Amino acid sequence: MLKDWKIKGADPSSVSVKVISMPNRIDFEVDAAEGDEVQRLSLIVEFTETLISWRNHDYTWVDTSRKRLAAYYSPKAAVFKSGTKVVASRTDGLWLFDPRRPRSIEWVLEHEDLAPLFDYQEDDSSAFREPVRALDKPLRLTFLLTKGAIPEFSRSKLPFSAILCFADHCDFDSLPLLMAQRKLFAKHGIRVTKGVFLYHYSKRDFNTSLERNADEYELWTADGHELCYHSLSQSTRATDEEWEKDFEDFAVDGRSWQTWIDHGFQPYNFTTHKRSGIDADLWAEMMSRAGIRYLWNYLDCGNAGPGMINQADPDTFTFGAYRRRCFSKPSAKAFMDLFRSYILFFGSEKDQMLYRKLTFFIKIKGWKYGLEGAWGLIRSILYLAKQGVKLLMTRKDAVPHWQRFTPLFFRERIGGKDFTFFQTLEVHDFIQSFSETNVRQLCDKAGVCLAHTYFADLDKRKEGRIFVNGEGALIPGIDEVFERIAAASTEGKLWIATLAEVGERFDSFRHLVYDIDEKGNIFHRLEKEVQDLHLRYIN
Repeated sequence: MLKDWKIKGADPSSVSVKVISMPNRIDFEVDAAEGDEVQRLSLIVEFTETLISWRNHDYTWVDTSRKRLAAYYSPKAAVFKSGTKVVASRTDGLWLFDPRRPRSIEWVLEHEDLAPLFDYQEDDSSAFREPVRALDKPLRLTFLLTKGAIPEFSRSKLPFSAILCFADHCDFDSLPLLMAQRKLFAKHGIRVTKGVFLYHYSKRDFNTSLERNADEYELWTADGHELCYHSLSQSTRATDEEWEKDFEDFAVDGRSWQTWIDHGFQPYNFTTHKRSGIDADLWAEMMSRAGIRYLWNYLDCGNAGPGMINQADPDTFTFGAYRRRCFSKPSAKAFMDLFRSYILFFGSEKDQMLYRKLTFFIKIKGWKYGLEGAWGLIRSILYLAKQGVKLLMTRKDAVPHWQRFTPLFFRERIGGKDFTFFQTLEVHDFIQSFSETNVRQLCDKAGVCLAHTYFADLDKRKEGRIFVNGEGALIPGIDEVFERIAAASTEGKLWIATLAEVGERFDSFRHLVYDIDEKGNIFHRLEKEVQDLHLRYIN
């Protein structure tokens, strides 16, 4: 079955590959020279037969007429023209298929878009990291070949169901709205990951914090919700000494919270600790000492809406999808939403910086400030015109580079310690995002949605928000949204989980190994015990 292979991304002379090809398996051992580091590393394997079918992320067989992808949390399996199936022995890395090379599979092992992380610079622009790493030990990659049944595992705790997690940011939480949220979720039996400010230091006096509202947060814990850090306070402390003390106290406060969500430009955030002068080793030590395992660093794969809910599908958040959403119900707001989505998900870092300046200019009505304001208005018009032209020229199949490999969770070593980062889906309109059609689509595709939410946001421009006002009255249709979600869970179609629960489950997939016996039957084994891991064998 093996015809040829080659290394991609790294200097082939710095990588050694040992190959053992047998009738039922092809083993590769990939290693780098001692001291050498790689940024990208792929193994492209060419077989003697054409691939005609691919096991998709939704656990269905699809054809190979287009590009296909298999992330570590999805099946890595395909079928040759002869009917022989090929299966990866491990979940590591990513499989890519390109119909222009119908006999080949690319196994991506190292790539910056498998672990997309960025840092904020001094001017608040973002710069994506280009990580390089040494291979601590040889990578063993095996293609198993069989005519028989092949195994696949369920991402979800509920067998082969969809997954939904709400990771809520507490920016707008007041005590009345916090209580109203808790009662709404208790009514429908829904658990969430709720961001919390540890300390009360805020430009908004109404903001809740653990410091002032510990009794209310205890009720959230009693209801089964996960509490997590949304940085440490709403606003940034006035002096370095104050925020440094907050960070030091947080590291030893003895809580068991595992999840951290960056907020604002707090100096101890993951995205800002470099420019704050915090050494990576010290930052990692403090986070690790506090028990943090899962971190969010400002990366959404997209913005939820009609037909745009499943993060496991690499085709969900294309530019064409945003365009279709805009033109399905054209309006000034729809076009502004399209423009915003283009800037945030397809524009350059410079485009995003200029967009932030434009929104601030509009917010303060800068055109009223004499000649300087007039010049600002002209610059804004020129900027909008330029971006409009670029928007019209954007390919329909374009996706944000940090989303193209669908990295829902990924491990990264920071300061000598391992952390797991997660990528979310921005949700503002709950009624559209969790419509009957979207929930059914998510469930039918066994999809994943890690929703980045602001439950207490009262912005009147967001028609599908949860609350009408600060007293906690619900927007019409919201009760039905959560009733619909709860019903899907009751039917076993949707696992509603906390962030830490989903993160721990995805981490467990690396302990699953497939092997093959002399008769050509594939079997599985676990290198470490995994709770509630569901497998099935398919033809």
